[in-house]
Amino acid sequence: MTKLQAHRGVSYEYPENTILAYQAAVDQGYGIIELDPKYTLDGKFVMLHDKSLKRTARDENGIAPDLNIADITLEQARSYEYGSWKDEKFKGEKIPTLSDVLDFAEENPTVPLKFDNVWTKFPDDIRKAFLEEIAERKGSINVGMTCDSLESLQEAAKFVPRATLHYDGIDLFENFLKIVKETFDNREIIFWVCYDLPRLSWYKGEKASVDLCNRVRKYGKLGIWIISTREELENAVVNFKADYVETNGRIKPEWINDIEQ
Repeated sequence: MTKLQAHRGVSYEYPENTILAYQAAVDQGYGIIELDPKYTLDGKFVMLHDKSLKRTARDENGIAPDLNIADITLEQARSYEYGSWKDEKFKGEKIPTLSDVLDFAEENPTVPLKFDNVWTKFPDDIRKAFLEEIAERKGSINVGMTCDSLESLQEAAKFVPRATLHYDGIDLFENFLKIVKETFDNREIIFWVCYDLPRLSWYKGEKASVDLCNRVRKYGKLGIWIISTREELENAVVNFKADYVETNGRIKPEWINDIEQ
């Protein structure tokens, strides 16, 4: 059965990259939760999609701070709330730390967290600290690491040997897929392919087609990103035979049952 990945949690209904949005994904039956790590000036890790706080953070007066997360400390970042930009009923939501989401992973082991590939662009020392904090967590955590190159796949596999490996780079040629399969033959690999939509015209890699998806599925699981309508879902499930489909929460898990029956 195809599983749905909740993009930044159930971000269609809840403030993205908050524990509230992640918990909604668990409660609603999503199969994976995607989240975006960033780092602060003092080297702490938080979940935030943008480099800037301006879009999703508000101060006590409802004003959006024009600040980059890497230029402020964790204490400063947590002085803002990250819910009211979405709806006043969510006012007061705090920015989750890496520790917070790893706690969440321990409490919800059946729904893996998938860290976006932004971690691969961190400076060397910051990247190492990020991977080590995940690897050192005691207890049962179910996480995946998204990578955009063979080198980042190797780094993730080295530091977080328990993690599922996700690849969303632009190299989906047969030779590269073979190399990845041979390199990580004992690991689950999910290859993510971009759905062909006008709003995703910025993506310069090969877009999803029956031929590409058939090629990918010879070497691992297939993920399709990012869709929002029933027609797109049916195409991804029926024609592309996707194992995973990413959505911001417009698409609900029960839709899969209707399509696959």
